[in-house]
Amino acid sequence: MRPQRVLALLLLLALAACQPDPATTTGPAPLPTLLPTRAGAPLPPEQALAATPEPQDSGWQPVSAGVELRRMRVAVRAGVSVASITAARLDPAQARFRVGYSPGAPLALAEWLGRERPLALITGGFFSESFESTALVISGGVAAGESYAGRGGMFAVDRAGAVTIRSLADQPYSPDEPLDEAVQGWPILIKPGGVLAYTGDDADVARRSVVALDRDGRVLLLASSTSSFTLAELAAWLAASDMQIDAALNLDGGKSTGLFVEGAASVEPFVRLPLVLMAERK
Repeated sequence: MRPQRVLALLLLLALAACQPDPATTTGPAPLPTLLPTRAGAPLPPEQALAATPEPQDSGWQPVSAGVELRRMRVAVRAGVSVASITAARLDPAQARFRVGYSPGAPLALAEWLGRERPLALITGGFFSESFESTALVISGGVAAGESYAGRGGMFAVDRAGAVTIRSLADQPYSPDEPLDEAVQGWPILIKPGGVLAYTGDDADVARRSVVALDRDGRVLLLASSTSSFTLAELAAWLAASDMQIDAALNLDGGKSTGLFVEGAASVEPFVRLPLVLMAERK
C-alpha cells in the first residue's frame, strides 16, 4: 500500500476514535472555560436553583423576649414596584416605651443607638427646620410644644405604663393628663376599634413610618423603605392586613423614615432626627 494511502487511513481511524458515543451523549461535548465568567452571566442550573428570591412575607419571626420582626413586599397598585415593609411587634408587658427629644440638636441614628441602647427605635413626629417638634412632645414627664387640635393623633404612655393611640379630633389632649411619654403625628390612619380614618386623595408617595396597636395591645413599629404608598393607600393596606390593627398613627416619613430592631433590622434615615420613639427592656 502506498505511504499516502496508509497516512490517510491512519488519520480516518484517529478521527473516528475521537467521536462521542451517541448512546451516551445528547449534545456536543462542553468546551473548557478559558476566561472568568462575566458579572451578570447566567448561573449554572444548580446555582440558579439555590439563588431563590426573598419571600414576599417572612411572617413574624422572634428576635428576643417580647420582640418579633416581619419583612413584607407589598403590591400597591399597577405600574408601581412593590413596597418594602419592615415591621417590629413588641409586647408592652416586656418592653417600656420612651420618647427621645433633642430639640435644635438632632442626632444620627447611630448616635441615638449609642446613647440610648434601645431594643427598638422609630422616627418620631414631624419637626421644623430648626429641629423642633411641630406638635406636643412629652419625654420623661416633661411636656414641650403645643398639641394638635382637631386633627392628627397621639401615642402616649401613662404613669401606670399603659400604652394608647387616639384621635385628637375625638379625644383632645388635656395638660392635666398624667402622661409620662407622648408623641403626636398626622394623620391618624386607623382610629381605635380598627376604623379606617384617612381616605384623602393626596397623590404624594413617600417612605413611611407608622406606630400602631393591634387588638391584643401589642405595639407595632412599621417603616416603608421605598416611596410607594400614598397616605390613603397606607391606611387602606393597614386596615385590610392580617396584623389585626386596632389603631395606627402616621409619623414623620420621607427622608426621616428610620427603624431599628436590636440585632435584626435597620432602615436608615437620610437626615438627623431630633425626635424618636424607643422601646427598652423592662
